[in-house]
Amino acid sequence: MALTTEQALRQGLAAQEGGELEEAERLYHGVLQSEPKHPDANHNLGLIAVSLNKVDVALPLFKTALEANPQKEQFWVSYIDALIRVNQFDSAKKVLDRGKKAGWTGEKVDALEEQLRPIVQAAGPSDAEINNLSLHYQNGQFDEAEKLALSFTERFPTHVYGWKILGATLKQTGRSQESLVPLQKVATLSPGDAAAHSNLGVVLKELGRLEEAEASYRQAIALKPDYPAANNNLGMTLTELGRLDEAEATCRQAIALKPDYAEAHYNLGNVLQEQDRFKEAEASYRQAIAFKPDL
Repeated sequence: MALTTEQALRQGLAAQEGGELEEAERLYHGVLQSEPKHPDANHNLGLIAVSLNKVDVALPLFKTALEANPQKEQFWVSYIDALIRVNQFDSAKKVLDRGKKAGWTGEKVDALEEQLRPIVQAAGPSDAEINNLSLHYQNGQFDEAEKLALSFTERFPTHVYGWKILGATLKQTGRSQESLVPLQKVATLSPGDAAAHSNLGVVLKELGRLEEAEASYRQAIALKPDYPAANNNLGMTLTELGRLDEAEATCRQAIALKPDYAEAHYNLGNVLQEQDRFKEAEASYRQAIAFKPDL
């Protein structure tokens, strides 16, 4: 006499609890032959697979069980736990967030959230998320880029990319003062990144914080001595500080590193003009124009 679904599930569970895993599997597969998406049969087969260290086999079973009955808390727990076991932390976080939106609350969800938080933060955003953020920024979609970058900084506070795009977006949209904190964060998280220190220097100079800007540019140059832009920007900062001899030497260094650097020739011209060295200033300006006629 054929077993009903309910009978097969009961006997399968008894066999599973008694360690008779092959018998349990046989009974659950019997259920799935007539009801392929039966949530309990799929879930229990998934638990057996996990117990045998076959988590890759368990994942689609847990997913089917959850889709068939999202009201059952244990299905959420089992699926998320399996994803964590195979280091799919971002997917686990997404499933957890989906469960919370569906109304899943309580100690188990809190425990999983606490377990995942440091792992996800350390792992950082996925390549697809980074590419999506980069695409919005490069296409000038700054409102969306700002929202995504803020989300990155909240979810991955120790990952530099979100802070970098947030700072760049704020600066691009004329909010230099607001861009300062994220750019400082970038320099802190990436102390060996010369561009991070140079970009911070640009904003500090715009805000009139010239001594701090000088320090940032010098840090960038210390990390990357052959950095023409940092040398040029340091030269402009030293000019505003009235230290013209140093400014001249720094602008000349930028030109030595990049002879066709029109802006550096122009800034050198400004330094020479401040020193009443008009013929030399004229020559620098003409050189700048030769390299960049629309300057």
